[in-house]
Amino acid sequence: MERSKVLEKILNALVLIGSMAIIVVASIELLKGNNALSETFILKFHLWVCSLFLADFFVRWHTNGWTSRFFRDNFLFLLVSIPYLNIVYGLSTHISHSAWIALRLIPLARGIYGVSLIVSWMTRSKITNLLITYLTILFTTIYFCSIIFYYMEHDVNPPVKTYWDAFDWALMNVTTVGSNIFGVTKLGQVLAVVLAAAGMIFFPIFTAYVTTKFQNKRQGKNGNQ
Repeated sequence: MERSKVLEKILNALVLIGSMAIIVVASIELLKGNNALSETFILKFHLWVCSLFLADFFVRWHTNGWTSRFFRDNFLFLLVSIPYLNIVYGLSTHISHSAWIALRLIPLARGIYGVSLIVSWMTRSKITNLLITYLTILFTTIYFCSIIFYYMEHDVNPPVKTYWDAFDWALMNVTTVGSNIFGVTKLGQVLAVVLAAAGMIFFPIFTAYVTTKFQNKRQGKNGNQ
């Protein structure tokens, strides 16, 4: 059991490194173009990272005694750890490049979770921990929506000339103000809805955080009087 705990800690560290690597590799391909990284490299990298995620899942499940509760609580992480891209490629199934990109981006869900873990470890206050974790997820969502939007739109949407046009589009949509740039692809239109929904979900956290801090400060002053 002690060895399992040590192995679990090692895998946790590797998972965090893999999460950051996913973000870097995805950013390079989406921003630099289709030929920035070779197909062979993408397949090997995808298989390596997903294998790491799967190993982490099963080691933690073993450490927790193979309980059904752990499986239920972490089932989503299992789903995003499966190397779908390698499976499809191994079956010689022809898919579009958009589907190829979509399959590659599935592990990003685990990558975003890994980033939130890093941030949470850097905080102590439960309230601050929650706030910063949510903000990290929000800004990560903005970033990836913007690079995917740029990738899908820059060749077919004249207003999207550079990545910063896409980033401005993402910021305007997440604040629910709306942008003067509109998606012409289906995925671009879906991302606009995703960003608006994310803004409506996460921005109230600012209000709750400020209100809680104000109430705590006020209660502290009243207690000292």
